Amino acid sequence: MATELKVPTLGMDMEEATIVRWLVDEGAEVKKGDPVLEIDTDKTSFEIEAPADGAIRALRGDEGETLPVGATLAYVTVPGEELPKPEEAVSAEDSEPEPTAEAPAATRQEVAEDQPAPASADSENGRRVRASPAARRVAEEMGVPIESIPGSGPYGRVYLSDVLEMEAKPETSAETPAAGTVPIDAVRREPLSRIRRLGAERTARSFSEVPHFYLTRELEADRLVELLERLKGKMDPAPSITELLVLAISRTLKNHPRLNGRYADGELEVHEEVNVRIAVATDEGLVVPVIAKADTLSLRELVPKAKDLVRRAREHALFPQELSGGTFTLTNLGMMGIDSFDAIINTPEAAILAVGRVRTVPEWEDAGWVPRRVISATLSVDHRIADGADGARFLADLQSMLSDWELLL
Repeated sequence: MATELKVPTLGMDMEEATIVRWLVDEGAEVKKGDPVLEIDTDKTSFEIEAPADGAIRALRGDEGETLPVGATLAYVTVPGEELPKPEEAVSAEDSEPEPTAEAPAATRQEVAEDQPAPASADSENGRRVRASPAARRVAEEMGVPIESIPGSGPYGRVYLSDVLEMEAKPETSAETPAAGTVPIDAVRREPLSRIRRLGAERTARSFSEVPHFYLTRELEADRLVELLERLKGKMDPAPSITELLVLAISRTLKNHPRLNGRYADGELEVHEEVNVRIAVATDEGLVVPVIAKADTLSLRELVPKAKDLVRRAREHALFPQELSGGTFTLTNLGMMGIDSFDAIINTPEAAILAVGRVRTVPEWEDAGWVPRRVISATLSVDHRIADGADGARFLADLQSMLSDWELLL
């Protein structure tokens, strides 16, 4: 029987993937392990390999279309093997979720359709209108009959780009604006990148489903800055404030299991490992790679690992496993001049720490004002499994770590 090629599961939080490009054509001969297509998860791209020797048949999914985990992408057959009958396989039309609007309109992979398509509700004179799910959805939102849109794909298939081209065409009207009226400004619509779209969905879900509360504390940073200056000439690569904070946070979390856990069906799940995420701004949106077992790493091990993750995050070259399994997140906007801010929890984690820039503030000491360097830190916490006292104790212990580096190094 033909071997099925499916969208693989590459992490517990992976739900779907987008086809970036097919690397083979319909009928191409492949060997097991040969790359056949490139897909994009929420944060990185990688290649899917052929599961067996044979010929690639019945390619499903266009470049730019998003498919759920487990969806059939193609079959690999050897001479004499037949494809599953239509009633034995879920049709691509039923299993395809919406494609992202960022997909290039000029490059499309032809979908093999061996069986004649039956007439549907979208048909005209018994002819079935072929269209991607996103094209149907947007056409319905525009109030445009799908059968009235010329399709640019194989067999006249209507893509999202075809619908958007219809929307972009100016409407002709016999009416002219009344004298003295002010025309409405034109609105330009831009599709979100896949990373930004998924980030929007996840943050909206987190903010609506997770009861957040916030604790802000000024962390004394004199010892932190002094250590940073001393290590510049002693370590290569030299650490940044973010990496020193990751080290301190990972050690502190060992004594605060609630903030290193997650809420699950009315229970608290405590993680044995401390896996710290670092929020990284990229040209396509926020990427949050994971430093696995950060609490077990020395500073000399942590610094190059963190720098490598950040670099590859900006190059969109992370592996799937480097984007899953986080237990706590650090986000730092200090390098952008931000004093303080609140962050949304990266579910299913229980907390996220947002830090701003190092500032110098006056502090009264021994009948006089002295300068003190501080960092504003705001802890966002899931109130279902932790309360204000839990968060306050964590911030107090983190301050102790920042003041006593000898305990860490």
